[in-house]
Amino acid sequence: MDTISTITALADETRMRVVCLLQEAVDLCSCEIQAILKLNQSNLSRHLTRLRQSGLIKGEKRGQWVHFQINPGNWEEQSYIPGIIKSANKDLPLITEDLRRLKLYWNSGCNCKTINEWRP
Repeated sequence: MDTISTITALADETRMRVVCLLQEAVDLCSCEIQAILKLNQSNLSRHLTRLRQSGLIKGEKRGQWVHFQINPGNWEEQSYIPGIIKSANKDLPLITEDLRRLKLYWNSGCNCKTINEWRP
């Protein structure tokens, strides 16, 4: 992972929202990310692909779902990433709302199989 591809990946608001969400949640299925961030599937897929290509996140197929998480090895190599994320959390009010919806989701008892029933 190089500095330019990392910064470029994080320069998009939607990708920053995904990274901040995964940093808080540790592990989420793409359908959960989609519901929490209120994104359509094709848009989210494009952003997840970009984040994976940059090395910021990694995905793991579990049955019919792909679960995403922060790629810790790459974050250790790029020590400036936490500072960028911390600044984004302060500067983008939408991230605060995303994290509020994440907590609502956790408290709902829903999961990948029942995400369509979740109403924030």
